Amino acid sequence: MLRALLTAIFLGLSACVGNQPTQVITGSTMGTTYTIKTIGSSVSKLQIEQVLDQVNKTFSTWDSNSELSSLNRKPTDEWIDVSSELFFVLSQSQKVYQQTQGYFDPGIGRLIDVWGFGVAKVAQKPSRARVNELLPLSSIRYLQLNNGRVKKTKDIHINLSAIAKGFGVDQVASLLKKHQVKDFLVEIGGEVIASGKQSDRHWTLGIEQPNGAEPIAMVLNNQAIATSGNYRNYFVWEGKRYMHILTPSSGLPANTDLASVSVLNTRTIMADAYATAMMVMGSDKAIELAKQLNLSVVLILNQQHDFKVVKINP
Repeated sequence: MLRALLTAIFLGLSACVGNQPTQVITGSTMGTTYTIKTIGSSVSKLQIEQVLDQVNKTFSTWDSNSELSSLNRKPTDEWIDVSSELFFVLSQSQKVYQQTQGYFDPGIGRLIDVWGFGVAKVAQKPSRARVNELLPLSSIRYLQLNNGRVKKTKDIHINLSAIAKGFGVDQVASLLKKHQVKDFLVEIGGEVIASGKQSDRHWTLGIEQPNGAEPIAMVLNNQAIATSGNYRNYFVWEGKRYMHILTPSSGLPANTDLASVSVLNTRTIMADAYATAMMVMGSDKAIELAKQLNLSVVLILNQQHDFKVVKINP
């Protein structure tokens, strides 16, 4: 799933803002890169990577020893104790699943794997018959949560890649706030949260446009933003162009009228999940959901619609 559509234009930011130095920490995590920018005080790279390592140990599907991988191997109809972090993200996932009427569903891990969108790549795409075989084992509605424990009622595999990066961003932001850092920007794989200001201005970045037009400037006033899109990362199947995101109800790749979706929220975890769901549901339902939940959203329609930009609750 594409997470590189936010251009870090960081308008006016130099190595020093006023008398306050800007510290930049970069690295790799979750199969992508991260950038942390702080004004004045900061924390060490070691502290940041300890937080990110813990996120990986909890949510990675690439690590067979992660807590999520272990949960996926557990038998059905047994209550299992999980960490507070995993329980929280699963509960938020169920919330968004309900809010989006199933368009966001991290319980489709088996389908993600058979399409080659997960850990292992596949030589050929699955048949529709194979997809239909896996559909009954593919939904987070087959996961029950209760007081820090979970139970699978069917042998589902959970994949939290569409929400875990957002959670990781929020965890790093919490670390910075804990150490009294007020002005910062945290970015992991294109998921961003900003706090305070750079100099006398709020942090600013841009949403790339697929037609090469100037990026759409987004001013972050203590907000997070996540963008999902398909115009860089797509494949052709049965003669049509599809994104690397599945429609949970059918198990097939999504093919909507959207080129990208950007969602603003106070929490990156929610912006991340909503952006994924809206990309799958298409513009009409995305606009309806944004109005229903009072979300600030920027939609860019696809080439057939001349890359029209639609802003809801700007």
